[in-house]
Amino acid sequence: MTSLTWTASGPPTRPVPHGSGRRRARAALAVAGCAAALAATSLARRRGGAVGPFPGERLMKGASVVGGLALAVLASAGPTRPRARRIAEPVALGAAAALVQGGSQLLFDALAVALHRTTGPADQEAAVVDAPRVAARCLALGSAALTVSAVRQRPVGGARTCTRCGRPLRGDAPRFPSWSGYAACALSLPYPVVKLAWECGSDVGITRPDVIHNIPGGWLPVVPALAGSVLSLALVRPWGRVFPRWVPAVGGSRVPRPLVLAPASFAVAVLAQVAPAALVTAVRHSLDPLKPSVEEIGLRSWVPFTFYACWLLWGIALAGAAWEYHRAATDCPCDVPQASGPAAPGSLAA
Repeated sequence: MTSLTWTASGPPTRPVPHGSGRRRARAALAVAGCAAALAATSLARRRGGAVGPFPGERLMKGASVVGGLALAVLASAGPTRPRARRIAEPVALGAAAALVQGGSQLLFDALAVALHRTTGPADQEAAVVDAPRVAARCLALGSAALTVSAVRQRPVGGARTCTRCGRPLRGDAPRFPSWSGYAACALSLPYPVVKLAWECGSDVGITRPDVIHNIPGGWLPVVPALAGSVLSLALVRPWGRVFPRWVPAVGGSRVPRPLVLAPASFAVAVLAQVAPAALVTAVRHSLDPLKPSVEEIGLRSWVPFTFYACWLLWGIALAGAAWEYHRAATDCPCDVPQASGPAAPGSLAA
């Protein structure tokens, strides 16, 4: 019989072992994932026969090597080596972010396939998706998820932690503004709203309707953009943490955190990859007198700047909302709301 002392705050006050063997097994599995991503990326380059590296290749290779080394340190570092863990954990998380960045090219692969099917095989400009590269990017995303799972969340600044899972308690976790998710949703809307208006025949922001309205598959980017808008709200709304009652089978149960955080991380990686480069390219294009103006191409000058600036700010707000969701929506069993009224200290026999 084991006695667990419960207080009015809820979680047990007696420390519970965190299971170092399980953490080491997760780290070893993540190392294997990084090795598989590195091998798949190398094979994709050889099978593709490309002269230069394909998009995301160097990033995925470097992140796989660095992440594998950091995870190896985490797997070997025990309680007697806290300094090694403090160094290896942020390095591993940085490698995971780089793997997500490189694997985010999957979105463009999916858009290329959708565009090819929409416009037909006669369109020579439709991108051809390379299956080995898609496999490498999938492995990179999987390795990033395994890496994040292997890195134990550490308390910061002396914050109180749960004695069962080791995570910072909800009141002591660093917080981002609660409106970050709403700001992300608002910043995501200009692009799909204007694109849908174009598809409906509107000429807002257009100087050459004959060019813009005849672009095949112009509505396709609207789908992921609107999905990102819903995702931004899910990070701050109650239905992003608990399924509504009307949802069959799972109504009233907790939403698994990876179901929200995984696509949010993917979206942040895509925006971080596209938005800065697009904004810099637009500025350079507008300042280059040798290139045709945006009006000659078919758009008002405010259109690309509005889109790309909103994408950049959207990525920042979405990252903040995702971090707040990660901190606040813990699925620790100790975080289950207690019964109403203060609970008297006592003991629970297990």
